[in-house]
Amino acid sequence: MSNVLKLHEQINQLVRGEAPGPSPSFTALHIIMALLVLGDKGILGRKRFAEELGLGEGTVRTVVGRLKKHFLVKVTRSGCSLTEKGRELYEVLRERMGKFIELAGNLPWSYRYSVGVKVNRMANLLKMGLEERDAAVRAGADAAMAITMQGGYLLMPGVSNLSKEQPSFTSMIMNFFNPSEGDVILIAGSDDKIKALYGVLAAAYELLRKTVNQ
Repeated sequence: MSNVLKLHEQINQLVRGEAPGPSPSFTALHIIMALLVLGDKGILGRKRFAEELGLGEGTVRTVVGRLKKHFLVKVTRSGCSLTEKGRELYEVLRERMGKFIELAGNLPWSYRYSVGVKVNRMANLLKMGLEERDAAVRAGADAAMAITMQGGYLLMPGVSNLSKEQPSFTSMIMNFFNPSEGDVILIAGSDDKIKALYGVLAAAYELLRKTVNQ
């Protein structure tokens, strides 16, 4: 079983409702963001953790409780941090996904926030990026785009060769993400930073899930 498949199954288990009882107030994206935030920051108090996730403190308590129940997070007087098992999932995510980067200027929209992420070596699974863009919009983003590095060019698959047609935009993407052959750059835009952030995460997770179905 691949590491990504194990990750996908673990996340599904975390968000599945535990009968009897109401459906959880969080989604798979909240779980993934929680793993990424704690993995990046090390340890966070609950209030700061809630701010990072863009969730209310009550929902964060539920998320932390579920993560703790599955031995992914430990809670001490200093705050929340990943267990060894939680860090293993974090490392699976980071093996494929870079850090989120907030972009400004040279974008084909005028939304206040644009957030991008690089997904390593997955251009062969992207197709035209329609499913990833749809996932971003469902997660709250107002717009999204998918870019690949193939044959030494930045491409919007099936749309344009950005390296030839948009040199200033290409330069910005290269400077921010330094993509290698086969990498994918996903960008989401919104007037709400949290929506842009979850939008680009949703697009990345949509792409990652395609490895499960190979």
